[in-house]
Amino acid sequence: MPPKNKKNNGPVKGNKKQKEIVQDERFQAIVLTDSFETRFMPLTSVKPRCLLPLANVPLIEYTLEFLAKAGVNEVYLMCSSHADQIQEYIENSKWSSQESPFNISTILSLESRSVGDSMRDLDNRGLITGDFLLVSGDVVTNIDFNKAMAVHKHKKSLDKDHILTMVLTKASPLHRTRSPLDPATFLLDKKTNRCIYYQPIPPISNASKSSSASINIDPELLEDVEDEMSIRNDLIDCHVDICTPHVPQIFQDNFDYQYLRQDFVNGVLTSDLLKKTIYAYIIENDEYAARVESWATYGAISQDILARWSYPLVPDANLLDNQTYTYEFNNIYKEEKVILAQSCKIGTSTSIGSKSSVGEGSHISKSVIGRNCQIGKNVRITNSYIWNDVVIEDNSVIDHAIIAHNAKIGAGATINPGVVIGFNVELGKNKTIANNVRIVEKPIEKEDDEFDNASSFGSDEEEEEESDNEEDEVKKQSTNNKNIPLFEVKDIDLVGEDGTGFLYTSDREVDDSDSEYEVSSTSNAPYSGVLYQMQALNFSDDSIASLTNHKHKSKRRSNKNRRLSSASVVSTDFEGGYSEVDDDEEDFDKEGIATVERALENNHDIDTALLELNTLRMSYNVTYHEVRSATVQALLTRVVHFISTDTLEVKEATEKIFRTWGPLFRRQVFDEEEQVDLIQILQNKSVILDNTYNQKILFFAINILYDEEIIEEDAIYLWWDSATSNATKELATVKELTGKWVDWLREAEEESDED
Repeated sequence: MPPKNKKNNGPVKGNKKQKEIVQDERFQAIVLTDSFETRFMPLTSVKPRCLLPLANVPLIEYTLEFLAKAGVNEVYLMCSSHADQIQEYIENSKWSSQESPFNISTILSLESRSVGDSMRDLDNRGLITGDFLLVSGDVVTNIDFNKAMAVHKHKKSLDKDHILTMVLTKASPLHRTRSPLDPATFLLDKKTNRCIYYQPIPPISNASKSSSASINIDPELLEDVEDEMSIRNDLIDCHVDICTPHVPQIFQDNFDYQYLRQDFVNGVLTSDLLKKTIYAYIIENDEYAARVESWATYGAISQDILARWSYPLVPDANLLDNQTYTYEFNNIYKEEKVILAQSCKIGTSTSIGSKSSVGEGSHISKSVIGRNCQIGKNVRITNSYIWNDVVIEDNSVIDHAIIAHNAKIGAGATINPGVVIGFNVELGKNKTIANNVRIVEKPIEKEDDEFDNASSFGSDEEEEEESDNEEDEVKKQSTNNKNIPLFEVKDIDLVGEDGTGFLYTSDREVDDSDSEYEVSSTSNAPYSGVLYQMQALNFSDDSIASLTNHKHKSKRRSNKNRRLSSASVVSTDFEGGYSEVDDDEEDFDKEGIATVERALENNHDIDTALLELNTLRMSYNVTYHEVRSATVQALLTRVVHFISTDTLEVKEATEKIFRTWGPLFRRQVFDEEEQVDLIQILQNKSVILDNTYNQKILFFAINILYDEEIIEEDAIYLWWDSATSNATKELATVKELTGKWVDWLREAEEESDED
């Protein structure tokens, strides 16, 4: 942590008498610890969101580290929901010690139900002495705040009406940390970045049904624009704002302002009376900023931290005083006193806390394991987040799920994607939990539940009306309660006779036909909105988008009959069955190849190419198999062009194309099965190339994709070991060079295991 900023008062030069000016040098920060949403229920009924662990560190720690780096002198935590827990945590943390870079205080704003209420409370207390930093308690960022502050001061010196600078991050619509829940459009003056207009926008799936699908701007707002305007919907808004003292005063004068963007920013920009201005500061591309505002962004940001995109906010920075993480290859992090069985396998992007143990034959990848966890034998954990003191018994499978503190998973259990296991829940042996189910230890009752529905875009009142304060529900003690209970009896079918837990749901049911994130047809559970089923857009190339795969598979099967036409031909599908290739797929193949070729020719950035491909995929209603096929074809064509024109040698040509454009597959390949499919496509398209170099291209391409961690060893072995008895001579030849490399990989792995 950086030390406090100290002003360097040098001698005053010159002979003129100068007036002594006394200025308050304090730089204050206001942290909103309450999200005023219910997206993280039922966990936030027990613990505030800002104290939920992210990569084994409470969320609030990332925000406070940012404030320390920003040179803040005073921090005020505005607490409403679970304020006592937050106060206790801060009192026992390093931030309350004498070595802390700032003075920190908790303000109990127990009556606040929105950002507006908190700002009015802040104004009533008279704590603000000058410009201050307003930030949410769930922000993870490594930005150089001094640059943003310099821009704010410069704008303020030029514009006396300037009251707010919004710190925004540029990102494509497919960026992993963009939340589908709060998309928005900013209309900016291109020269000055002054915000002219702000409007929330609906998700793509609901755009045609919503009146806010278009932007309606009052022409009078454009009268003062001196230069060109830019309409930006490519910005991540992490709710990091540099404010003047006018901001809480304006909230005080406008009691109908509840939300910072929809009410305050929109109200200021469209007001004929206020005549105030707001500017945007867009951070550099090499800096990281994201907000944990949904389960989707929770998974994406966790993976970003493990992949070191947020450096120095990484596990081995040991943000907590008692942490002892060390970094190993393949983004693996382990604390002291971790016990790993000899035959267990720890995959890439995995973190394991102190005193946790992993049994024989278990496999963990792209997951976070907390402290004091006991993981039995032959357990498989993938893309999941296991908090402290969890017991997972033998032969269990955890896939894309959250397991909260002190939970116990019985032997042979299967936890499917989207499941949230609450605090202290015990799941019986051999139980299978369907997609998107949420389980709590005790019944939670709530009148007029307005659980935040992340599945559809509605008004602010629909999506954010309920605060975390209202998540402090009354726990049902008697069936004689006159309120409508959410739970009747212990759900033995759900957790088993030897288990402890109840199904959590909200009163409001979700209409799947209007849902942006449809619940899988395999699930009969209510919608939970947890890490699962991102239907139209893939918001992560790693952790979030991988959850769409199950849905696309079910769609692929259910749509076969509809897509079959008289012009169809049958080809082998990577799943081992058959898929019908109709005119749509043929058209997509041509358009997809052309799209990638244009990106190569014009040197587009990866995100632009991915956006075009994804839009094309949705318009033709094809699977990711077709997207991979078109991408591979375009890349191989480019490699062959360099070779045939003697521009580059085989290795250099493959290296140039696949090293630069291989990352396209990060958002096309989401699990081991699809990794095998990608290699199969490469093989099948390489076999028809010139046999003087086709096996080299296949070998170099697979090497690069392996080196870039797009395909893993297990997928390579699975592909190689698949049935090859009916392989043609040409196919055997093209695989010959790669086969030697696969043998070498296996030998190296065996030697490593022996060591």
